[in-house]
Amino acid sequence: MTAVMANGNWDPSLSHLLGALEESRQNLPSSEEEFGFLSDLLQSKELHALVKVHNKIIDNGKDEKFHPMLSSSMQIALEVLDVILPRINLSEDCKELFLLLQKPHLQGLLCAHDAVAQKDYFPRLPEIPLEVDEDEETIKIVQLVKSNEPLTGAQSAEPIVGATIKTD
Repeated sequence: MTAVMANGNWDPSLSHLLGALEESRQNLPSSEEEFGFLSDLLQSKELHALVKVHNKIIDNGKDEKFHPMLSSSMQIALEVLDVILPRINLSEDCKELFLLLQKPHLQGLLCAHDAVAQKDYFPRLPEIPLEVDEDEETIKIVQLVKSNEPLTGAQSAEPIVGATIKTD
């Protein structure tokens, strides 16, 4: 019994999986090493934490307050800028709002909100083909995305474009 199981925060689904694994141990043609690996995995703190985060996301996803009301907040901000532009000399509030809506940080926040609301995530990975010929070799195409920071201490390092990894 692990510390996670002992303190009462053990997820019931992981407990059922572990119990089913123990019950089927005699019926499955697997080695003790394989069963030990699965047992350790099902009792690990890392998997428990992942399941806990997953359950929290699922629970919060059902709550309507976490869904975006619209996905065009940047467009609305631009329309507001057009409307208040003729009025910035008439009111200090209009001028303040105009300057606020032009700030790059606020525009970046609105763009990020719209990207999440539209589920427009980067990078887009290619779809996995449904039909695969079993006689063909399987390869995985890996895309590495590099930030502005160098990969090593040397500034002259070449950026990584991609790699092909052969699997058996």
